[in-house]
Amino acid sequence: MAKYIADYVMHFGINDIINFQTQVNRIEKKDDKWVVTATRVEDDGKGGWTTGEEEVYVAKFVAIATGHHVTPSLAKFPGQDTFKGEIIHSADYKDPITNRLVGGRLLVVGIGNSAVDVAVDAATVGRCRKVYLSTRSGAWVLPNYVFGRPTDHYACRTFLWLPWKLATNVLETVVSLIHGNPYRWGLNPKMRALQTQPTVSPTLIHNIQRNNVTIKPNIARFEGNTVHFTNGSSETVDHVVMCTGFRVSLPFLPDEVRENVLEEGSNSIKLYKNVFSPAVGHTLAFIGFVQPASGGVLTMSETQARWFAELCLNHVKLPSRGAMEADIKADQEETAKRYFTSARHTIQKDPLLYNDSVAAQFGAKPQLWRHPSLAWRLLLGSCGAAQWRLQGPGKWDRAAEVVRSVPVTEFILYSAILVVVLLLLLLTYLGYLVSRLV
Repeated sequence: MAKYIADYVMHFGINDIINFQTQVNRIEKKDDKWVVTATRVEDDGKGGWTTGEEEVYVAKFVAIATGHHVTPSLAKFPGQDTFKGEIIHSADYKDPITNRLVGGRLLVVGIGNSAVDVAVDAATVGRCRKVYLSTRSGAWVLPNYVFGRPTDHYACRTFLWLPWKLATNVLETVVSLIHGNPYRWGLNPKMRALQTQPTVSPTLIHNIQRNNVTIKPNIARFEGNTVHFTNGSSETVDHVVMCTGFRVSLPFLPDEVRENVLEEGSNSIKLYKNVFSPAVGHTLAFIGFVQPASGGVLTMSETQARWFAELCLNHVKLPSRGAMEADIKADQEETAKRYFTSARHTIQKDPLLYNDSVAAQFGAKPQLWRHPSLAWRLLLGSCGAAQWRLQGPGKWDRAAEVVRSVPVTEFILYSAILVVVLLLLLLTYLGYLVSRLV
């Protein structure tokens, strides 16, 4: 991934226009321009930074691409200050050797993807004596591959268009067939599978089965190095890794702008399509302020950036402020209705449907009637990022070829064929009944 990013930057000449080691301190609106005040920073060789003279940039348009994984969010439990070992956030975790966890007793707090990776890494590579995974909400754990195909490839429009309660029944059935009921392994999810950010791991269940990882409920309190849990059990640990997420942080924005973008004290944002503030307008874009329900954020950020570019070129317009505010309210209500209440779900989106929604703003949403030979793939496959290059600004002549290279999973394909056959049989039977009546 690092090599790809480096090659991309060099290929497109972006390296020449990046100001490395520059810290943004303030972004302010003056007349119709944005004034960005920054400081050059240098590594002081002691894990910190020294600052130099301020630099000022003036621009008509600004994109903030710091994302939402900015400020680590650390949980606080009664008696935590009596713990004699080290408590770190997952942002500071490198590996069991670097973090000196080898052979120790570790408590991992949380059950998202980072928590599961840390727990399995510590139990295997770190050979920790004991690894405990504490969770207050439980989780549905998905494998990396389902029926021989990457789990991400099952995210297709046909599946995502289903009522989410029907879709979650399908997903939960498949997961239970592969791993067994999650309650059997102590995962005890308090929500349906599609009401949360999926936790993906090919090895967590295996390590639970081998007693390498032990699932624990929420922490009640610390007493020195003894951790008491809400089910009355307790364990003695040497290290704690908090995999408790991040907070959205925009310290460089003035209060009057920040209050129009972010609800302080939460991860809720007030942005149209997670990109633009109705009060600020199209000159300030927030790129990457979205949590993918599957796959990664890269395609979403790319589509957001393309939309912003079209707005900068005055090729498209944003809706009215009232229309954008109404859309934000409806989106927040829909999110609250579907997802389990948690800071990690406030900006959760299904990448396929989200990219379609954003791409439609500038004419890049793939239309089935314009691509008849690809229609079944667009309906039944994940298709990759190239599908939003089939048409519109930035159209790519190799997009269709790349879309065809992304496999449609056999499970989705055969399920679709079965549904079509059943519908045909039903229609045939209905036709037979009608003919009898006539």
